Amino acid sequence: MARLQPVAPLTIIAIFAGIAEASALATLPFLSEHSQALYTWFLVGFPFFLTALFFITLNFNYKSFYKPDPRQAAARRAKATREALAERPVDANESPGLDAALTVTLSGPAAQQMIESQILHLLTQPASRESHWLFCNLDKRQCIRLSLSELADGASADLP
Repeated sequence: MARLQPVAPLTIIAIFAGIAEASALATLPFLSEHSQALYTWFLVGFPFFLTALFFITLNFNYKSFYKPDPRQAAARRAKATREALAERPVDANESPGLDAALTVTLSGPAAQQMIESQILHLLTQPASRESHWLFCNLDKRQCIRLSLSELADGASADLP
């Protein structure tokens, strides 16, 4: 299914004004002379009133007409996640098992990039304790398990 393009606020005003004009075309001949005069003034004033109301609202609250940019919302969520992780207390005696893994679940067009940036950010931090992470991308139905810990003395000899 094709994605719908966002509708501009002035387009919505034009639709309402068009509906008022179309209803006038259909009903005006059937009204009395007095009602026709009132209805004519309504037809003249309604589009002007709608447009004036739009620009007043636009002047004082322009953000209310547009949905937030998904890239900015994703960046805010990533920043909040990083801040929450940075504020997490570190217990030197804690040695979490895999059950104590921190799980980060993301979806959307920028989910994979956010996961990659989070992993790169974690890899650049010094490993002060053992930590376990589970990153899930709901769109790709993919989970990435990451465990970070310091190497013990002499442990590098055991590596292939």
